Amino acid sequence: MTAKFLAVIALVAFVLTSWARNYNTNVHDADSSQPATNAAPANVHGADSSQPATNAPPANTVVINARTLFLRNCAHCHGATAHGDDGPDLHDLGFTDDWIANRIRKGKAGEMTAFAGKLQPAEIAALVAYVQSLK
Repeated sequence: MTAKFLAVIALVAFVLTSWARNYNTNVHDADSSQPATNAAPANVHGADSSQPATNAPPANTVVINARTLFLRNCAHCHGATAHGDDGPDLHDLGFTDDWIANRIRKGKAGEMTAFAGKLQPAEIAALVAYVQSLK
């Protein structure tokens, strides 16, 4: 029950962070060819797709950079490229998000540090997404 609850919280935090990051990304007013600043978008779902998207997050948003989290917390064992060093290669793991999140939270006795007390649920969710993206 607790593991499922934490997984749901981590997923919600990750989704909210992703949404916040993309909410104000290069949305254009219907009357202008200039990008909207902090004004409410005229059409959130129909932003002008002919304009390149920017990656600037909206104001007051905490952006979790999963690569930075990985480099600060995981690379000393798994290597900067996640191909393994003291820890195993993390490419193409084949595990579920829940399994990976649980391993990050709880670690493995004698093999991997538990990060439940060090990382927030949203940071764990970001690391899970990062590890799952490694191909």
